[in-house]
Amino acid sequence: MKAKRLLTILTVILSLSAARAQDELNSAMLFDSYEWDFGQIDEADGIVTHVFRFLNVSNNPIQIDNIATSCGCTTALYTTQPVNGGDYGEITVTFDPTRTEGKVLREVEVFTKDRRNYASLMITADVNPIPMGLNELYPHLLAGTVKTNAKRCNFGYITQGETVTKVVRIANVGDKNSKLSVITTGNRYGMSVECPESIAPQDVVSIRITYTIPTGMNYFGMARDTVWVVADGTRSQEPIAVSAIRVEKFSQDKNTPQPSLRVEPAYVEFGQKAPGKKYKKSIVIGNTGNADLIFRNVEPMEGTDISIGTGQVIKPGKEMTVKVSVTNSSEPHSTTMGSINLTTNDPTRPFRELRLQIDTK
Repeated sequence: MKAKRLLTILTVILSLSAARAQDELNSAMLFDSYEWDFGQIDEADGIVTHVFRFLNVSNNPIQIDNIATSCGCTTALYTTQPVNGGDYGEITVTFDPTRTEGKVLREVEVFTKDRRNYASLMITADVNPIPMGLNELYPHLLAGTVKTNAKRCNFGYITQGETVTKVVRIANVGDKNSKLSVITTGNRYGMSVECPESIAPQDVVSIRITYTIPTGMNYFGMARDTVWVVADGTRSQEPIAVSAIRVEKFSQDKNTPQPSLRVEPAYVEFGQKAPGKKYKKSIVIGNTGNADLIFRNVEPMEGTDISIGTGQVIKPGKEMTVKVSVTNSSEPHSTTMGSINLTTNDPTRPFRELRLQIDTK
């Protein structure tokens, strides 16, 4: 993996060098070096610095106007005074290795005031990161001394009849053994959870979350569940939010006729309206494919509505005008966001979210 990353960086260096060669050939700034390798450095040691020196080989003064770096971790200091012909100038480049790891490459582009002279400088380093403890690696507190590195577990698309498992890692940052259990919202969406009975101090274990999506007309759309971790009888302060998008199993044959959903607009703005009322707007939903478009699941979120429902069919090449509505907040000077989830048999993008926004006067 490191060899592959190094090869990628070397490839970038070569391509950038080729691209800048012509500009630098015509530039009056002649640098003592265009690349600097800091070698192996430790993140814990902090900022490193290198000074690039250049000679003005022309007869006219050169004034640096701007220096752009490819990352905020890299900065450059330079004199704003003109450098006369035959004189030297300096550019001090600093690199902050905080939160970087391994081989890094940063570019520093130098522009003069007249835009006639240009230089591209390169710095590289191989950063040894600060070793992180469990507290840093698992920042989210669940209960007691049990923490996790993720408060969400997103499965993405799961086809009907499929079983998929994902793992959530938890750590015990304390000095005593902790008993574990979980509370879930139940198997409303075909979710099951396997949790170890205990976790030793300074240890890491896995909670296995599995979705098994049955085959049937009603098993489409967004699935949402929550997993509450219980440590020594105390329920977690926040749950682990679990989600999946249930879709049908599509044919892999590209010659099979396919529908294609078009929504215009997909982001509906109602503007400023009086508070506490329901407002409607029209959008266009069409099928630009060559097979029937079937709405497998239509799910308006709270406070929203749409004039089509599950099972609606749009023929190839046809479109329809659809009413969407949202109820405005009763609070003045606020913004209400709503959404409507559409799951169809469009194999390219089977799940779409309509977003609605309304502002109170």
